[in-house]
Amino acid sequence: MLRVGRGMVAICRRGAKQRHWNPCMCRSPVFVNVRSPLNVATITTPAYSRQLEDSNQNPSPASAIGPESEVAKLLEAATANGTVAGALQGVQRLSEWVTLRKVDFKKDLEKDADFIKLLKTLEKETMHLSPSSLLEGLKSLLNLGVDSNTYLIQSLENELLWNIRKVSVPLLLSIVVFQVKHQHTDLQRKVLRETVEAIQRRWVEVRGVRDIQVIYSHHTVFSLEFISRIDDRTIELAEEMSYADLSRLLCTLATAKRRVTPVLRSLAFHMARQSDRLPPKQLSNVLYAMNSLSFPDPVLLEKIANDFVSQANSIDRPAVVGGILTCMGQMRWRNTSMLEILSEWVENNTDICRTSDIAALVLTLASVSYTPTNIDSLFTAILPKLKTITISKETAWLDVVWSLAVLGKATEEHISSVLNPSFVSKIPSAAQHQRTGIKLKLLNINAVAKLNMPAYKGPFLDLSDFKDVIITQGRHELMLAKHVQTMLHNFLPPPNYIKENIQTNMGIFVDVELAIGKDGKPIPIQDFTTNFGEKESSKQLPEGAQKLAMFIWDYRDYTIGSKELTGINRLAMELVKKHDYNIVQIPYYEYNMKAKTIKNVQYLENKTKEAVSAS
Repeated sequence: MLRVGRGMVAICRRGAKQRHWNPCMCRSPVFVNVRSPLNVATITTPAYSRQLEDSNQNPSPASAIGPESEVAKLLEAATANGTVAGALQGVQRLSEWVTLRKVDFKKDLEKDADFIKLLKTLEKETMHLSPSSLLEGLKSLLNLGVDSNTYLIQSLENELLWNIRKVSVPLLLSIVVFQVKHQHTDLQRKVLRETVEAIQRRWVEVRGVRDIQVIYSHHTVFSLEFISRIDDRTIELAEEMSYADLSRLLCTLATAKRRVTPVLRSLAFHMARQSDRLPPKQLSNVLYAMNSLSFPDPVLLEKIANDFVSQANSIDRPAVVGGILTCMGQMRWRNTSMLEILSEWVENNTDICRTSDIAALVLTLASVSYTPTNIDSLFTAILPKLKTITISKETAWLDVVWSLAVLGKATEEHISSVLNPSFVSKIPSAAQHQRTGIKLKLLNINAVAKLNMPAYKGPFLDLSDFKDVIITQGRHELMLAKHVQTMLHNFLPPPNYIKENIQTNMGIFVDVELAIGKDGKPIPIQDFTTNFGEKESSKQLPEGAQKLAMFIWDYRDYTIGSKELTGINRLAMELVKKHDYNIVQIPYYEYNMKAKTIKNVQYLENKTKEAVSAS
């Protein structure tokens, strides 16, 4: 598969096919680390994710304190009674202030006499700190900017090492979460190594959902044998988990990119059995996880759809709608109930929808080839929002125009904006793996303009610049197509009576081209082919004869869990029909490669006769 743009286009055997696109830099629900008891990776919406990143990277100096006065007061209070508890609290507060940019470590603290006194208090009492206090002290001091090679830091780390065998598994996991980010010295690496070994020895104590989340989030530091045991433990405990816990664990697996099928099946099975419902935001996160893991479990998807439909009236955030639509399109999930609700919601809330949310709806409807009941009023409302000034990235705009063309809603202005030479000239600047997908979509749009828009007066492509475009087939697709073509040779001897694997100048791929005479018998196709509009035929087709185009559909050519073709494949058949071809469809669920030759030949003969008689 070849991706175009920022996860925009993947090449399918019929042409350009939406797979991992992200319209207008639209951000799907993402996973980020947020502050929690164990710092477990959880999922946030794009808006919150950006807010979190901004707050971490550019903390507002608002409500800044006067460093000299406030720091002095804090240090005085922290060192007043000389207790380690007071010193630890002072360090923690200073760490918070540094994070918020209220104070500067180098300027306000590093050489301050009271601060040095505070550190000395901690040095003296290191051995009396509890393991959790040791960890908190390390976190605060390193966040302050204290060097990892200082005596205090190494003393705390050594004490932590001495206590590793005594602490609980949750605290050990907290040490891993922290220490994995601090691997600057040999001692820090030793702390992490011995903590990991302690956890692996005590794997039977791992029972909490949060423990499992932390382990999966940092699975790279553990051994494969240990992770395998955690997989088994997860399957064992899944029955006891709540719907929310199951969903969070699924999202954690997606964050960690761990696609362990038995674990995923167990989680999906128990999630689908739940009687309660997840809120729309969490449903969006679950869909994102399923999409990231390429795990479109049909039963869980049905559960998600039922949960969503029953809460349709409570949806108030366009980001959630955009995230769900993006995942549905990428997964090729054609749930008509959800698409109807989402289409109606976007129409009624166009004013608060971002351009990326509207683009996600258009791309998804095209991807799954669905026309909502409000199609006319919907596009009247959203088309004014879809313009080049609101979608500045060329590849994203191409995706939108291509989708509008698939849905039959592209205007002359849309088409001409991507077929004009200035737009086409930008293709060579795209990355190598993007160019084929971009060219295929342009060829699709060019064919739509020629065949479906007779009044179109805008520019067309110079097809001589697109001779290098080759549509490739996947291994499974190639096996199915080759098997069908071999069976056809029994009554359509090549090369005179059959053309195979035709690359057209419309950006689509036709598996077989043949011709049938008035008497129902095959006639040589080589004399009458136009290569689907690419050239003139050498002879005129006899009266009553018909040309047939055969499409062999693999399961990837359909929306998931259905017998509905994706948008690009419906467009392929529509364009071929415009060249006076009848269509023969050979779906994977009808054709059996393991059947006897005679049965397959009879099946193909019958399909050919049906296409002829249907004209």
